[in-house]
Formats: sequence, C-alpha cells, structure tokens
Amino acid sequence: MQKIALLALVLAVTAAKFIDTHTTLAQINADPFGHVVLSAIKAHLQASTPANEVNMLLNGVGAGLVQDQNDHDHAFELDTTTNNRIVEDLEKEILYHQNQIASNTQLRDDTIEALAVSEEDIRVTISDIANNEATYAREEATRNQQHETFVAKVAAIDDVIDAIDEAAKLIQHLSLGASFAQLKSKYDVLHKKLSDNTSHTALLQPVITALTELATHGVNQKALTKIAQLLSEIRQQLVQEKAAKTDVEERQAAHWAEFSVHLANEHTRLVERKAQLEVQIQEQKDTIEDAQSWIEFHTLELENSEERLAGQQAWYAVQSEIYETQTAERAAQNEIVDRLQEHISEKLSTTAQFISKRN
Repeated sequence: MQKIALLALVLAVTAAKFIDTHTTLAQINADPFGHVVLSAIKAHLQASTPANEVNMLLNGVGAGLVQDQNDHDHAFELDTTTNNRIVEDLEKEILYHQNQIASNTQLRDDTIEALAVSEEDIRVTISDIANNEATYAREEATRNQQHETFVAKVAAIDDVIDAIDEAAKLIQHLSLGASFAQLKSKYDVLHKKLSDNTSHTALLQPVITALTELATHGVNQKALTKIAQLLSEIRQQLVQEKAAKTDVEERQAAHWAEFSVHLANEHTRLVERKAQLEVQIQEQKDTIEDAQSWIEFHTLELENSEERLAGQQAWYAVQSEIYETQTAERAAQNEIVDRLQEHISEKLSTTAQFISKRN
C-alpha cells in the first residue's frame, strides 16, 4: 500500500507541469516528507533568506537522498551477495543429504535382499550338514554290520574247514590201518560237529552221509579214498568261498574308507561354509542397521537444511521488499525536491505566498 501511495505521489508531481502551482504545492504539502521540506523553506523565507540559499537547502536534501540511496544500494548488494552464498551452500547441503539418503537407502535395500539370500543359503547349508551327518551315521552302521557279518561268516567257514581237516585226518588214520573202534570217540565228536553245523548244511551233507555209511558198512579203502576226495573238494570250495567273502570285505572296506573321507571333507566344507555365512549375515545385519541410522541422520539434517533455506529465503524476501519500498520512497522524495527547486527557481513569489499561508 505504501508503494502504491508513493507511486501515486510521483505521478501526481510529474503531472504538476500541467496543473497550476497552488495545486502542485498543495499536493506536495499533503505528503509528510513534502510537508517537512516546505516547513524548512518557510523558515528560511521568514528569515528573508536569499533564494539561492533555499536552493542550497534543497540541493542538500537531494544530495542526502542520493547518498542514502547509494548506501542502501550497497547494503542491499552485500545482503544479496551474502544471501546467494548462503543459499548456494544450503542447496549444496540439501543435495548432499538427499544423495546420502538415496545411496544409503539403496545400500539398505540391496543388503536386505542379499541377507535374504544368505539366510536361505545358511538354511540349506544347515540342512546339508544334517543330511551329511545322517548319511555318515547310516553308512557307518551299514559298514559295521557288513564287517560283523563278514567276521561271523568267515568264522563259520573256518569252523567247517577245521571240521573238514579233522575228518581228513580221521580218514587218513583209517587208511593207514587204524581200526574204526580206536577212532570211534573222535568219529562221534566229528559226526556231531558236522551234523550240528547250520551254515553249510547242504555242502556237508554228502560228507555226513559218507561217514555214516562208513560206520554202518565198515571201513574199506575204496570208501576211504572217495571220502578223502570229497573232503578235499569241499575244503577247496570253502577256501574259495572264504577268499570271495574276503575280497568283498576288502572292497567294501576300501569303498567305505574312501566314502568316509569324502563325507568328512564335505562335512568340514559345510561347517566352514556355515561359519562364513554366519559372519556374512552378521555383517549384512550391521550394514542394514548402519544404513538405516545414516538415513535417519541425513533425513534430520535435510529437514534442518530445508528449514534454514526457507528461513533464509524468507529473510531475503523481506529485505528485498524493504529495499524496493525505501527506493520507491526516495524516488518520490527526489521528485518532490526537483519540483520544489523548479518552483523556487521559476515561481518564487507564488511559492512563497503559498508557503506563508499554509498551515
């Protein structure tokens, strides 16, 4: 409103060229500044001061207005320079905090995704460790059972071989002339041993039958030779059977030795992998927590910088308005001084008459 009034005054003074002197002076007198200047002129005129001194007074007022404007221009220029520097710094701060928020948000989100992968990896790894341990326990139990079975079967074969060897000795003694009656006790023990055997019943049955016939029908060389041949064949079969089982046992033992090493190495690898993933997961959780803390920190700093920028811009807007208002006031005041100088120079008597009669 004050700007509009001052502009109206300037227009009014400018239009004074086309308005009579009394009207012009009345308009100047209505302005507070014009009223003060007219009062000063009146005092000079009442003291019968020469017109040139009145002009000197007006020149001094005009020079003061020019100096005031120059000072104000300089001060506003400094304010503008300072404002631009502060605004530039604050805008850089805002951009920095925005970039930090964006980069830490990206880091947090990427790490959350990576954490999900790591947690799935460790879940699978833990499951693999459990499967590995279960496989080891199962295969070890199988291997132990295989070995126990082998030991039992080999022991049974050895028992049968021992019985076959005893039978062969018995037949040998009979072949060399010993009487059956002399060997009857050994025969009975051997016959019972062979009859009680359950592991090779079918294999031993021909021997048992032959020995029974020997005891029933009496000893003859042909029968003894036949039995000796039968015992030799059976013993050879038993030795071959034992060799075959031993070969299987050795292959199974070698396989388990190799497989157990593989399982142990795999277990070590999985346990190490689990430890690595645990460290990785903790690091990822720390990264997420740190990133979130930085996001919160830079968010607060961003809000602070934005508030300071808004405050600085508001302050500069006020300073700009003050500068424009005061500049307009001084322009209007300079116009008043110029018009009064014109009237003093060209229409001194009329001006003096108006001043002497005004309130």
